[in-house]
Amino acid sequence: MPIPAKPKLLLPALLLAALLAFPVVAEATLTYVRDPIDSQVYVAEDNGSKARKIGPGRTPHVSPDGQWIAYLREGPKHTQELRLAPVAGGPARTLMVGWRESSLLAWSPDSQKILALRGPEIGKRKLVLIDVARSKQQAIASGYFSGFSFSPDSSEFVYARARTEKYPPRSDVFRARIGGGKPVAITRNHRSSNPLWGPGRIVFVKTVEGKKRRYGPKNELFLMNPQGKQVKRLTNTKVPPLLQGLFPTDWSADGTRLLAEFEGQDTSYAVVVNPRTGAQRPVAEKGENGFVGTALSADGKQVLGFTGGFDPIGDHHVAAVPYDGGKPKILARNALEPDWSR
Repeated sequence: MPIPAKPKLLLPALLLAALLAFPVVAEATLTYVRDPIDSQVYVAEDNGSKARKIGPGRTPHVSPDGQWIAYLREGPKHTQELRLAPVAGGPARTLMVGWRESSLLAWSPDSQKILALRGPEIGKRKLVLIDVARSKQQAIASGYFSGFSFSPDSSEFVYARARTEKYPPRSDVFRARIGGGKPVAITRNHRSSNPLWGPGRIVFVKTVEGKKRRYGPKNELFLMNPQGKQVKRLTNTKVPPLLQGLFPTDWSADGTRLLAEFEGQDTSYAVVVNPRTGAQRPVAEKGENGFVGTALSADGKQVLGFTGGFDPIGDHHVAAVPYDGGKPKILARNALEPDWSR
């Protein structure tokens, strides 16, 4: 009886089928800036490898899908341009001219929309919703803004607005739906700002002890549901004179971990906050030369930021620090202002 031929293609075919059965996991994107005098935006994989220059600019923000970098570029006659560059390579395009407060840009979780501020250098600004694919702008509100963010499902957003620039800001948080409807105030105490929408709840800043503190009120973090109900004070923070306190930075995807920044005169350093108990501690070094936090990984295990304090002139390295504590792991040397899609 003849011996049947061996199925030479069986093993490769099985291997191919096995590979196709699992989704391809793309590398997350890291972006940062080098040279604060002649600042240049860079993009790399989230471990810092394969870095390349995008071009002149600063304060880069990576889209949640890791495909785009939005950043500030100074155009002709010092115009402030919101630029968008594809991570895969290719020419950048201008989404908006007259961009202000570039650190406040927010991407929608589905990477299709951007919230940013447009207007003069001094005075009232407009909160603008940008459709990324069509480069279409929609002015949402006018005033003096202190933070905004999208809902986890990208269908709504919240923002904090005051009608005057009086300090401390007499601001409240508003909720708006993409595609129509009038924004609705969900706080009415004129002391609420910096809303950050997480899974099922919003963390925000409320200024307290305005009449007790000589140099102005301090910040404490509060929680509320998306309707502005079930308001709960989260933190009780010791804030020395000339310092302001906590600002929320980022949620983990499951809402069990929260990153904040402790700020004030000559001070900015990252703090992790337990969203259940309000317990807090610095991520790494604190004080004037502390570790500045900029983002939290979606799983909540890593904090992204940079060493060397907030002053752009100095020695800075982009690094990741375990949320539970540990030494910073350097991802990019002589770099700052990082963001990632991890």
